[in-house]
Amino acid sequence: MFTKVRQVRAFESIIQQVEAAILKGNLAVGDRLPPERELQGLLDVSRNTLRESLRVLEQKGLIEVRKGNRGGIFVKEINADSMAESLGLFVQSQRITMEQISEFRQDLEGLVTHRAALQADSKRMSDVDRRLEKAEELARKGPSQWDAFMQADRDVHLALARLAGNPLHHFFLETVHTNFHRYHIHAYLPRDEATIQITLSELKAIVRAVSRGEAERAEALAREHVRRATEAMKQASAGPGKTAAASRPSIKRLKSKPHPPSASGTLTKRRQP
Repeated sequence: MFTKVRQVRAFESIIQQVEAAILKGNLAVGDRLPPERELQGLLDVSRNTLRESLRVLEQKGLIEVRKGNRGGIFVKEINADSMAESLGLFVQSQRITMEQISEFRQDLEGLVTHRAALQADSKRMSDVDRRLEKAEELARKGPSQWDAFMQADRDVHLALARLAGNPLHHFFLETVHTNFHRYHIHAYLPRDEATIQITLSELKAIVRAVSRGEAERAEALAREHVRRATEAMKQASAGPGKTAAASRPSIKRLKSKPHPPSASGTLTKRRQP
């Protein structure tokens, strides 16, 4: 699987070979690569060159280097973590406001929720329903489970994105949620019973609309869900003495609009020059 590489830009060749092996399925998630010394011999590179390439692969989120007796170099699942880090840096460097992030989230959440409603049937809704039940279970335990409940809220949104059927929508939504939870929700959203109950009622209304195929209503509810959460965080970030929940109007303000449901690579050596 591994072969010698040229010393000129050797670390790039190693990166390209490992990437190709992962993307072609020759290396699967959880697979362990050979030890460093064996890789050095297979690739015919120095220890420093190999470690440089491994650092880049780790930064890309493709591998994980573990220490200890059970350590080694392992293939990681490709997810939104590394992209969320880049998004976080971009948001900070470009002075992107909370309102701008909210606007983007409203557009994306509205789109995927609308599409999910057009795809919904009892079988496809099972994953969404299971995750909503988890959120309800955590909500009953109150603010002590606030972090776990917010994770469950995220999981419901991502389940709806999977139901919508476009992997790119799911990936970008996961990236935005990871960033938003890390830098905004955990910092500003009130950690109280009212926030949990309002969030849960919004989730239940969204899922209900999706299950009924009410695409326009589901989209409107999803947009309002994001907008109200943003307003709560804005108030909380403004300083003490302001309660976010009071400004969040009831979801009953959104009148139901019936919408009929739709039918709906092997690594190779590079010779020495």
